[in-house]
Amino acid sequence: MDILRESENSPKRNETELSGRRTFLVRSLGVTAGLVGATAATGALATPASAKPAGAQATQTSWAFCSKCFVMHFWGYKPNYGVCPTGGGHTAQGFNFNLPHSLPETSTAQANWRFCQKCFSMFFWGYPTDGVCPAGGPHSAQGFNFTLPHDVPANLYSQNNWRFCQKCYSMFFWGYPTDGVCKAGGAHSAQGFNFVLPHL
Repeated sequence: MDILRESENSPKRNETELSGRRTFLVRSLGVTAGLVGATAATGALATPASAKPAGAQATQTSWAFCSKCFVMHFWGYKPNYGVCPTGGGHTAQGFNFNLPHSLPETSTAQANWRFCQKCFSMFFWGYPTDGVCPAGGPHSAQGFNFTLPHDVPANLYSQNNWRFCQKCYSMFFWGYPTDGVCKAGGAHSAQGFNFVLPHL
């Protein structure tokens, strides 16, 4: 199943909560450190960013790999770290990811990735259902609509092997011999694009 094609037919694509979407296309992941550093970090529940200078992307920092379940999660609400399917909160490790939002979808960037206000994970919000949340029930979208790069070369400021889990709908890291812990049971199950996510 190609989650890009599925998302294009999803009724949720027309339920955009964000106004003033950027009119420029997503740039390749060869962004400079200066461009990445020029964007301000904001809370996941914050309102959409105001207009940025020409050439700047709206991004959000404080996204991280959870060393327990392997999902991408928001750790900017310290000391609250969401809900991990292994128990307790998520445990951030590795890079501080700086993720683009409020941008148009392209052939190498997929929209409808959202913050779950219950478990704090990044999940795909482009299907009629919303996956399985470790906090119970489906995920609950709030905040920005992230547009995440995929199937482009990684560089010093990006990491590949981030994948959609077809069981729980979370974004998880697929670069280890094991695939983490999925709330829907067992390990995560990769499907669709190979996401290449920018970090500081």
